[in-house]
Amino acid sequence: MHTFEKVLTTNTAKLATKALTNSEIRIHGRKDDRSWAENLHQPDRTSVLLYPSPYAVELTTEVVSQLTGPVTLIVPDANWRQTQKFVRRESTLEGILHVKLPIGLPSEYRLRMQRHESGVCTLEAIARAIGLLESCDAQRQLETLLRIMVERTLWSRGMLAADRCVTAGIPQAAFSH
Repeated sequence: MHTFEKVLTTNTAKLATKALTNSEIRIHGRKDDRSWAENLHQPDRTSVLLYPSPYAVELTTEVVSQLTGPVTLIVPDANWRQTQKFVRRESTLEGILHVKLPIGLPSEYRLRMQRHESGVCTLEAIARAIGLLESCDAQRQLETLLRIMVERTLWSRGMLAADRCVTAGIPQAAFSH
């Protein structure tokens, strides 16, 4: 996660780490601090970088079947410009397989604007990747979590009526004053 992202209330990577017990956030973008890169490569694991670089391969069930051992999914969390710089400059990421998501449904994240029509927020990207790496059920659970977060945030900002929040399975009583 870029250091500027950690203070944003709309950051979904923090929510992902709470939902995924074997995950962690490493902060990059602090001057002269390279601690985020420690132990990024583990010999008994396959690391993949979820980033749509020009040489990224589409993450498919066929690609997943070719991965050996447990997989470490590395997902940059920053704005598009920061992420491009991060991936281009970080020597620690050299030699790691770059993967990109197949084109899917439009993003349900309505709290920030996406630069690209096919763009998704960090939690959506993680959910879709886990859907391919692990299970569709895990993907659905993460996507439900995102929907609830988005709808509650919009409701708290006065941008969504309580009766619209039922679509995510949130009980009306949760919105009583």
